[in-house]
Amino acid sequence: MQTVQARAGHVEVSAQDDRGGRVPIDIRPVTPSMIRVHIGAGAARASRLLVPDAPNKTEWRLADEADGWSIETPQVQLRIDREPYRLRLIDPTGAERFAEAPEDRDIRGAYHHFPTGHARGLRWLTAHLKPSEAIFGLGEHFGALDRRGQAFASWTVDAFGVRSDRAYKNVPLLLSSEGYAVFFDMTAPIYYDLGQASVAAWQATARADHLRVYLIAGDGIPGLIRGYHELTGRPAVPPYWSFGFWISRWGYRNRDEVMTVARRMREEKIPCDVIHIDPYWMRYHEGHHGDFEWDESAFPDPQGMIEELRALGFKVSLWESPYVPLDSEMRAEGERRGFLMKTKAGVPALVHGFAKPSAAIDFTNPEAIAWFQAKNERLLKMGVAVMKPDFAEDLPVDAVAHDGTPAEQLHNLYPLLYQRAVFETTQAVHGYGLIWGRSGYAGSQRYPVHWGGDPGCTFDDMAASLRGALSWILSGAAFASFDMGGFFGFPELADPPSPELYVRWSQMGLLFSHARAHGHTAPREPWAYGEPALSIFRRYAQLRYRLLPYLYSAARRAPDGIPLVRPLVFDHPSDPTTRHVDDEYLLGPDLLVAPMFKPRGSRDVYLPEGGWYDYWTDRPVDGRRWIRYEAELETLPLFVRAGAVLPMGPELHYANERNWDPLSFEVYPGDASASEMRIADDHRDLRFELTIDAERVLLEGGPLEYEAVVRVHRPDGPPIAGTMGRPVALG
Repeated sequence: MQTVQARAGHVEVSAQDDRGGRVPIDIRPVTPSMIRVHIGAGAARASRLLVPDAPNKTEWRLADEADGWSIETPQVQLRIDREPYRLRLIDPTGAERFAEAPEDRDIRGAYHHFPTGHARGLRWLTAHLKPSEAIFGLGEHFGALDRRGQAFASWTVDAFGVRSDRAYKNVPLLLSSEGYAVFFDMTAPIYYDLGQASVAAWQATARADHLRVYLIAGDGIPGLIRGYHELTGRPAVPPYWSFGFWISRWGYRNRDEVMTVARRMREEKIPCDVIHIDPYWMRYHEGHHGDFEWDESAFPDPQGMIEELRALGFKVSLWESPYVPLDSEMRAEGERRGFLMKTKAGVPALVHGFAKPSAAIDFTNPEAIAWFQAKNERLLKMGVAVMKPDFAEDLPVDAVAHDGTPAEQLHNLYPLLYQRAVFETTQAVHGYGLIWGRSGYAGSQRYPVHWGGDPGCTFDDMAASLRGALSWILSGAAFASFDMGGFFGFPELADPPSPELYVRWSQMGLLFSHARAHGHTAPREPWAYGEPALSIFRRYAQLRYRLLPYLYSAARRAPDGIPLVRPLVFDHPSDPTTRHVDDEYLLGPDLLVAPMFKPRGSRDVYLPEGGWYDYWTDRPVDGRRWIRYEAELETLPLFVRAGAVLPMGPELHYANERNWDPLSFEVYPGDASASEMRIADDHRDLRFELTIDAERVLLEGGPLEYEAVVRVHRPDGPPIAGTMGRPVALG
C-alpha cells in the first residue's frame, strides 16, 4: 500500500514493507534529467558530498494514474508503479532507462535479490539488469572495466597492489550503458552485486539508516558524468608544468642523490619537470607517517636545494601523510590541542598495520585543519611546488571525530577531507590547485591528480594499472597516473623491472594524462636500464613534451566533463565493442594509444568508427574493426584520427623553458573539407580553422607571437610543410 502527496519542491511517498511497517520515501526532482530519491528517515539531512551550488529544484508535475503515479520533468518521467511497487525512469521517447527489480526469483519462487528494502541496519536498492547492459564506474578497480558480473565493497583500503577487488578509491557512482547513472549520496560502506548472484539484477546494499540516490538520465557517458559533476563539483585543471615528466623513487635519501639525478636528467637530455622526495626528507621517515620537519642532516639547507633545482628548471614535490608519529613533538602538540582522532576514553585513536602505530589528524575539526594547513603552507612558501598526500585509507575503527561523525560514516570521507586541505593550501599559496594523491572518494575529482597505488613489476600489473586508471576516469575523474615500471617486486619477481617492462610501461605512461616513474627499492631513472631503454625512453619523453600544446589544450576541457584520457566507450558509447576494450585508450580527442603488454610481437587493436593514421608510418586504416599490429620494443602502437590537427611544440628540457616556438600543426586529412581545433595556454585560448580541398590545405587562426608551420601527413608520400596562413600545395 502506498500514498503519494505533492509538497513544495518534493513528493512524499508512504509505503509499507513486508511486515506492515511504514517506509517514508522523499522524491525531489533537482534538474530536468536528475531526480533524488531518499528512502528512510532524515530526508532533510545535509549532504557531506554535494557542492554548495548543487542543483536542488526544477519544474515538475505529479500525475495520479490508474496503475500508479508519474513525476514528470521537461526531460524525464519517474514512474511509481502500484503493484508491484517499483520506481522506473522513462525518457521522452518512452524508453525505460532504469527500473527497480521487485521480482528477481528462481523456479521455486525464492529471491535471488530481495526487492528494494531494509533489514537489521541495512538498506538496499535492487535494479533490473538488461541482457546486454554494461556497468561502469564505482571507483578505481583493477578488473574488467565493465563491472557486470563483479561483486565488491565500497570501503576504502590500502589495496596492497592492483590485483584484487580492494580499492584505494571508491566512488559511489554507477554508470549504465542503458543511459542512466545512479549516484549514492552516502559515505556508508556499500556492497555491490552487479549481476553476480543473478544475471537479471544488480543490487547495492548500504549499512545505514537511510538510502539516498540520485537517478541521472543522459545520452552517453559524458552527459551522465556531467550530471554527477553538477552535484559533486567539476574537475580542476592542474598547472601546465604538471603535464611534464615526474621522477621519483622510494626514496632519495639525501640532497646529493636528488641533485645527482637532476643534473644527469639534463645531461642525458631527458625532459623532466618534477623531482619528488618521499618520506626521507623528514626526521621521522618510517614510510607511513611524518612530522613535517626537514631532516637537515640528510637535506642540509633545504631552501638552497629548492633554489638550486629551480635554476635547473625543476619543481619539487614532497611526500606527506595524515598520520603522526607517536614520539614526535607534532603528536604531543596535536594531542594537547585536541587536533587528533580520539577514542571514547579520550586517548589518541591509533592507526595500526605498519611498523609503528600512529595518531591520525582529525579533519572534521576546523582548527585541526588550519594547524595542518599551516605546516603545508610553510613548505609551499619555501618553494615546494606540490605535496603528495599519501595514505588516508586507515582511519581507526574506534575513532571519535570532533564533529561527532561515527568512524564508519567518516571512513570513506576521510581521504576527501585530507586532500581538500592540501589542495586548497596549495591554491592559496601558489594560485593553482594540485596534489599527487592515492586514496579518494566522491568529489575527489575536484582535487587532482591521483595515481594508482602500488603495482608489482609485471606486465600483468601494468595492464591492471591501466584498467584502474580508466575505471577512475569513468568514475568522474579527469586526470590519472600510475607508477611507470611498477612499484615493487615479490621475492621471486624483479625490482627493478626488466628493461623491456620498464620501456613498455614508460611508453604507456609518457602518453597518458600525467607521467611519473616511481619504484620501491631500485632506481626508476631511465639510464639505470641501459641501452636501448635509455634511448627509447628519451624518444617518448621528447614526444610527450612536443605534444604539450595538444595535451594541455585537451586538459582544459576537463571542467566541461571531458577527461584528458578516457576509454573508447566514453567517445563511442553506441559501439558495443568499445564496452569491453580496457587495454587501449584515447589521449585527447585525436590520439589512440594501444600499449604493448609484452616486449615485442603482435597485439590486436580495436579502432572505433572513422578513419585513422598509424602515427609512425602515416598508413591509413579504416575504423570500426580489429587489426593485428606488429611492434618491436621501440614502437608503441599509436594512431591519429583522420581529420585531426595536432599542435606540437619544440623540443624542451622542461615545460616552461620557452614559448611554443616554433609551433607545428600536424594535419591528418580526413573526409571533411574543414575542421576546427583550439589550443590554449595559461593566457590565451586560440581557435584555428582548417580548410582542405583536392589541391591545397589552409590553416588560419591566431594571432600567434611566434613561428608556426603546417605539416600535412599523406599516406602516399612524405609530409609536406608550409607557413601557417599560406596555402600548402598537396600535389
